[in-house]
Amino acid sequence: SNLPKNVLQFHRRNDRYMLTDKPAYHHRFVLVSCIREPGCIILDGDIFRLEPGQGLLIFPFQSHHYTRFAHPGKISWLFTTFEYPEPGELESLRSTPFTYEGRDMERLIRVASSYLKYVKNGKNAGNEMPIELAILLSGLIQRQHRYIKRAGGKIIPDIPDVRFLQPLSLFIHRNLNRRISVAEIAEVAHLSPSRLRARFRKALGLSLGEFIRRTRIHKACGLLHSTDLNTTQISEECGFNSVFSFSRTFRSVIGKAPTVFRNEMRRQPGNGP
Repeated sequence: SNLPKNVLQFHRRNDRYMLTDKPAYHHRFVLVSCIREPGCIILDGDIFRLEPGQGLLIFPFQSHHYTRFAHPGKISWLFTTFEYPEPGELESLRSTPFTYEGRDMERLIRVASSYLKYVKNGKNAGNEMPIELAILLSGLIQRQHRYIKRAGGKIIPDIPDVRFLQPLSLFIHRNLNRRISVAEIAEVAHLSPSRLRARFRKALGLSLGEFIRRTRIHKACGLLHSTDLNTTQISEECGFNSVFSFSRTFRSVIGKAPTVFRNEMRRQPGNGP
């Protein structure tokens, strides 16, 4: 059976904005686990809420942002990142929050303990981490058809900020292949452009323009990684008015040219995650 490779873990706690102000464009899977303090993730336009004891698997180059937290001083979220030789095997977990069972939490704790042992002592954990993670993922996949979709899920409408963000996020994601004006988005929100900008920043901790820019680059990274489209075609697919504008924006966000990024991704083992 396939095993996750290059498993790494990060623990975020007491973060004011979590990862909102730190854009991530990765070719790895990210298993997000909420340990303490609920929060919301915007994933490919949909908004999902994670409660303590729930998780969500983010796929390589899947567009994602984190909303502000009501009590940032209480945050405790665990991020397990890894590469997987056969991504299609995990497809049933895409955009599907789940609740961890007792056995799942035991597996997650074992992965974390093994990783901490490796970090603190430099002791090679061998296959312990990937095996435990593989068993955890396998259990989630097997339960998916029975009840996994009942956990977490698209946001509850009694959260004002999320009720405001959801239609805007979906509109932006569905129109990434063209230029989107603030006036159009303001019309969707039934607000003036100035009021829209202010409320969006307050709700997400990120400006509307920056959210759109990051979302376009997320999409571009995925296309560069998984397709043979040239940069002109990708710039059009991602709504840039010229390949020059696309390349300049991509370089400013990622730190390298689109062609360099693509070549680096293709040099990686297995030609991808």
